[in-house]
Amino acid sequence: MESQSTKLPPDRLLLDPNNYRFHDISTYRRVPNRARYAEKGVQDRALNLLQTIGSFELEALKDSILTNGYVPLEQIVVEKFGSDENGNYYLVIEGNRRVAAVKTLLEEHEAGAVDIEDDTLSSLKELPVIIIIGTDDERSSYRQTLMAIRHIGGIREWGPYQQARLIVELYEREEHQFGRVAQRIGISAREVGRRYRASKALEQMENNDEFSEYAEPRLYAFFHEAVSQPKVRDWLQWSDDTFSAEDNESCRSFYELLSPRTVEDQVLPAKLQNASRQVRQLKEIVDKAGPLKILLDPEKPFEDAVEAAKSEAIEDETGVLERSIAQALNALKEPSIDAWLNPTEHAKEIWDDLVALVDKVRNFMSRT
Repeated sequence: MESQSTKLPPDRLLLDPNNYRFHDISTYRRVPNRARYAEKGVQDRALNLLQTIGSFELEALKDSILTNGYVPLEQIVVEKFGSDENGNYYLVIEGNRRVAAVKTLLEEHEAGAVDIEDDTLSSLKELPVIIIIGTDDERSSYRQTLMAIRHIGGIREWGPYQQARLIVELYEREEHQFGRVAQRIGISAREVGRRYRASKALEQMENNDEFSEYAEPRLYAFFHEAVSQPKVRDWLQWSDDTFSAEDNESCRSFYELLSPRTVEDQVLPAKLQNASRQVRQLKEIVDKAGPLKILLDPEKPFEDAVEAAKSEAIEDETGVLERSIAQALNALKEPSIDAWLNPTEHAKEIWDDLVALVDKVRNFMSRT
């Protein structure tokens, strides 16, 4: 089978209405008749799905294109679909998100909703593509092979740690602005900030004399979760001025949880083993003295601290109920006897609602 490299204007490119990306979307409906792919309604629906489903991150991709122009790091692959009075048009096999982002930007520019610089606009007027040429069977086989290589075997992406290190370099080069980094690489400014903080938090452990030997890239995930949890950040006294944890005692405790521990001359693995689950559970522990003490006891498992936090939460909830009942009782004692003997119609209605609520609670309590 042959292929041809060329450049095509976006209005000559058809989005695939049966894009594999759509198949798990509840509102997706398959277009069984290939002959209808070029219809305006079919194309509008495909574009709308790419624009409105958040997981496709089209806005971030548009921001990246606006900042960098169209950078053809990955080729758009197409096949000839048909022709009209203006020439041939082509169905996109690979690159539907990129084509949708370009189409949307050009529409917004035409409507005056966005201003695109001349150099960037020029890069969007014609997009580099690869046209595959062959029989129907050859092109079908190529499509399936390409999808399998690209999306199942896939390009080996960098791990989270490597991604974060690059973000640190970009942030420090882009005048310490998360938004500018986000526009350049096509992710949200919030996510740029989270990855930057996590990388700096791990770097802080790497620079700690006592725990540096245990600081390694695999721990990045734990710091990523830690800086994402407000209660854990507060416990560490995280500062966005210094991008470091400023409570030395809490910081040391967190490092201990991430490092091997010795119990009765036996070296045990770190208490924190699962970043996504355990670090999230820390938010229920670190603001409670009892569970926190259990957490930091090298001889007690992490689960003991979790259970202690749950028990304390139940006790707190019980205390809230008792305080609420006491406050309500005291409030009922405030009106004078005259007020009770001469209630307004509105007061009677409120009283009836209160009695009904009390009866409902009493009936529930009698059954438990």
